[in-house]
Amino acid sequence: MIFWLGQAVSVVGTGMAPVAFAALVLPHYGVTGLGLVMATVSLVYGLALMGGGVIADRYSRTAVMAVADVLRCGGALANLALLGRVPLWTVCVLAALTGLGDALFQPAYRAAFAQLLGPDLLRRANALQGTVNRGGLMVGAAVAGVLVATVGARVAFAVDAATFVVSIVTLLAIRLPRVDRTEAAAGLRGAVRDAAEGLRAVWRVPWAAVVMAQGTIQVVAGFAPVFVLLPAVATQRYGAGAFGLLSALMGLGSILGGLIAFRLKPRREGVTAMHAVALFGLVCLCLALPVPLWVFGVAQVLAWAGIAVFAALWFASLQRHFPEAVQGRVFALEALVTFALEPVGLALTPILAGVVGLTVVGVAAAVVIVTSSYGVLAVRGVSTLGAPAPARARKEQIERTPAAV
Repeated sequence: MIFWLGQAVSVVGTGMAPVAFAALVLPHYGVTGLGLVMATVSLVYGLALMGGGVIADRYSRTAVMAVADVLRCGGALANLALLGRVPLWTVCVLAALTGLGDALFQPAYRAAFAQLLGPDLLRRANALQGTVNRGGLMVGAAVAGVLVATVGARVAFAVDAATFVVSIVTLLAIRLPRVDRTEAAAGLRGAVRDAAEGLRAVWRVPWAAVVMAQGTIQVVAGFAPVFVLLPAVATQRYGAGAFGLLSALMGLGSILGGLIAFRLKPRREGVTAMHAVALFGLVCLCLALPVPLWVFGVAQVLAWAGIAVFAALWFASLQRHFPEAVQGRVFALEALVTFALEPVGLALTPILAGVVGLTVVGVAAAVVIVTSSYGVLAVRGVSTLGAPAPARARKEQIERTPAAV
């Protein structure tokens, strides 16, 4: 309970940060400066992510998370004190601290679940945490908006830093032990060897590797076009407030999906997960076709509810299947593979939309989402996400049960 409470408070701060950051950066450094700072966070996060997974598998995961929160708390305090008073390159250095903290935090956070909970509780825990995260981000953004409008963005950063302090205190109180594993080699060579071991661990599990590759394809060709084009399409097609409404419905869908996943008991988790993620194709079609706003809104709710269901099932399957000693690297690799090419999709989408048109881009994105969702089911193990098929599981249980005398 302490773990969930600390992270719930922390995620409110995470939701506050973008609003407060934009409010301070834009007046002093402009849109170009904001884009450069955001790119710095993303670049450092990507470069350091695998290293964060290696560290998560070598040390106490709650300790690693606490160190990450120290970095992020320091970044929030530095932003409070320095934004608007130092050159842009200094702001980028501060942003690098945030990216580094995120890269340390995420693999350790996901890997900690298997140490805290039994296998039967992992799906519900991921579903509940996803719901809390989405709700916390929405609350954080709303609180930051009020603080920026009333007492200023610097106060919002102070509150953001305070949420990290709460997280640090709870993590130090838990103090998860380091996972049992053979002694790792020291130095850079040992870290590279550990990273390669994590890559081999995933490569030896085809269903996990192919779903990660599916994520790469879907993010580049499906999700990126929506992220780039939705603000302009919503505003031009439906009016100034439409994008805000569709964004709010995205959050609502994520919360509903988390609640559904909490109670879900699928026979074949992989089939259910792929049905869920395929729903995102509806948003791509709505992007391409001049549907009424209410239809677009329903598609948003269904699509993001599906993403939440997929995430709960997917993360729980990785936590159940892979040994605890390698999970930090597995989750680092999962995030890296899924989002490594996202900047390519974001950059190419406006060009493609200008060349072939919005309709073609939207329909093509929908086709990619749906075909890649169901195509991976042809790989053995994907339909159950590594769990035994129901019939096989029953057979094994019968075989293990002594015959009645």
